[in-house]
Amino acid sequence: MPGVHKVVIRSAFVLIAYIGLASVMGRATQSPSIHNVRYPWVYPGDFNERVRRADLVISGTIASTDADMTRIVDRVDVTANKATIQIDRVFKGQALQRVLKFVWFSPAPVSGGIVYSGPPLANFAAGKRYLVFLGRDTSGYVVIMPIYQLEVPLAPAAAVRLSDVSPLPDKVRDSEIAQELETAALSFVPPAAGVTGEAATYFSYVVDLIGGCAEPFLEHFATSPNKALAGAAQRWLTLLADRHMRCESGTYHER
Repeated sequence: MPGVHKVVIRSAFVLIAYIGLASVMGRATQSPSIHNVRYPWVYPGDFNERVRRADLVISGTIASTDADMTRIVDRVDVTANKATIQIDRVFKGQALQRVLKFVWFSPAPVSGGIVYSGPPLANFAAGKRYLVFLGRDTSGYVVIMPIYQLEVPLAPAAAVRLSDVSPLPDKVRDSEIAQELETAALSFVPPAAGVTGEAATYFSYVVDLIGGCAEPFLEHFATSPNKALAGAAQRWLTLLADRHMRCESGTYHER
């Protein structure tokens, strides 16, 4: 349902970041310019697009990440960061080693500061586990899109899960990814009253991947005492019902 999800994602993820305000205010004798930053890349409107575009889809824990240098990508200055990930699962592609290095991008530093409005920005942190979407170029592995946060924070790995899903049919792979996302959403601390919290951002991801099989997952949140979170889950359940989306057989989600 790319049309629906594109609206949901872009409205939910619009943010404004004002960086460098303190430095501007602290320099009474100078007037450094504030840059309005716009990036040319189009944020994926459907979670399946991330899987399709990636050569390698993995989960794992970031061992380290360091800023490397400023690069020009599609005529835009960005900071290239080198990360090392300890892989625990492979969903698509081949990872010949369990430790892999890849490049991800963050905004290039500018004098004065920046004003940014757009999708969330990539922010890999050492010690955290993510679902990561990588492509490959002449220098090695790199995230499939600069700047934007396409990585998804995950809960700690479960030892009983199949480590290499890549040889299995696509619908089984998608089901396994969805299970990781569901586990992550269920791991968050309940949000404060009046806000949906982090778990709600996973609703569209799971529906994109497994359609009507997301019903039990959404039903769990639809009974939340938090009215905002329950309402968000109920809206997705209504969408499943209105579109007559059923759970196909052959995956762990079959009821």
